[in-house]
Amino acid sequence: MQSHRQPKLLRNPQFLRLWAVGWMTGTMMWLEMLVIALLALELTDSPFLVSFTFFLRFIPMLFGYGMGVVSERMNRKYLMIAGLALQAAVSAVIAGLIITGSLEYWHLAVGSFLIGAVMSSEFPIRRTMIAEVVDRGSIGRAISLEQTSNSLFRILGPFIGGVFLATIGAQSGFLLGVALYSIGAIIALSMKYRRPEVLQQIQSARTQVIEGVRYISRSQLLVGTLAVTLVLNVFAFPYMSQQPIVARLELGVSDVLIGVMQSVEGAGAFLGAALIAIFARPRHYTNIYMWGSLLFLVAIVAFSRSNTYWLTLVILFFAGAGMSGFATMQSAIMIYVSSPAMRGRALGAVTVFIGIGPFGQLGIGLLASILDPATAVLIVASIGIAAMVAVFFVFPIMRNSAALERDSADT
Repeated sequence: MQSHRQPKLLRNPQFLRLWAVGWMTGTMMWLEMLVIALLALELTDSPFLVSFTFFLRFIPMLFGYGMGVVSERMNRKYLMIAGLALQAAVSAVIAGLIITGSLEYWHLAVGSFLIGAVMSSEFPIRRTMIAEVVDRGSIGRAISLEQTSNSLFRILGPFIGGVFLATIGAQSGFLLGVALYSIGAIIALSMKYRRPEVLQQIQSARTQVIEGVRYISRSQLLVGTLAVTLVLNVFAFPYMSQQPIVARLELGVSDVLIGVMQSVEGAGAFLGAALIAIFARPRHYTNIYMWGSLLFLVAIVAFSRSNTYWLTLVILFFAGAGMSGFATMQSAIMIYVSSPAMRGRALGAVTVFIGIGPFGQLGIGLLASILDPATAVLIVASIGIAAMVAVFFVFPIMRNSAALERDSADT
């Protein structure tokens, strides 16, 4: 059984390896989202089909709970390595198709789905492993550091993607993906990871699913966290598929400036995550989560109405700060409240609720085709604000700063 006393975070070699793998995947996630969106627009000239690639990328998240169950029956390290190998292979194929001039829209669609299938394992595998290799009291800081680095690479990823599109070509972004995913797999192979014994008593998959659902439903804090996850993924994150289109059509900017725009949003997320890592304590988690989520939605509404590039940069900086509050605390709350035996399933449930979000992509894509992309973003984000207000009232525990410690003790 693993020791309950782990080294401090930055001297913990297993945490550092998991964190480094996140550097590789985080950089590519944001680069791919920009490059695939602009390639899909170039190939189809259809805002709906751009959204459909995002739908395919995130729909595998619906199976995240099942992945959480699978990850408790197998070694998470080898599942993570297999996912990284698949992502490297997809990047290599798309790069080859671009180089030979053979790329078609369906190639991007299939590639997005396969990459999304690997992404669905992020919460129940890599983030659960982080919780297993650090002390419970360090979980919040570990996830904050994770989110801080993800935000940093959100600055670099879109900028690199925009520069590649404007100079060398889209294939260079995917070739970079081959390199980064391969490095991530090598780092993962070097880990000395052993699954905790508490998770080695394997039950039937059906029993695991039923137990997990019952466990989560007993905690209003876990249910409330999942409710916010649903709202943000259905009504906030879909705007990202339309963001490059709005920038190109409404603001009239180049691919490089679109990359800069997304990087500024990443800068806001980086600052927010860094402040959380330094100052946040468990009693702050729910307030950061709720108000950060609301700030993100309000900033998206403001983005949809902006017609000045420089004002848009300011708005997106605050959008990124709000997003960091949501993204950091989402994992931190679920991990902190859940028992070690249930963490994989709790984070798998998060993945399922993220997986409902792609239907928001279809909705915003249809609205963008019928109306226009900026108006579609305005309508969807405004509904999201109303939904967040409802969550504030339906789950009063989410406004209680002492709720986290009490609910954690109960579960």
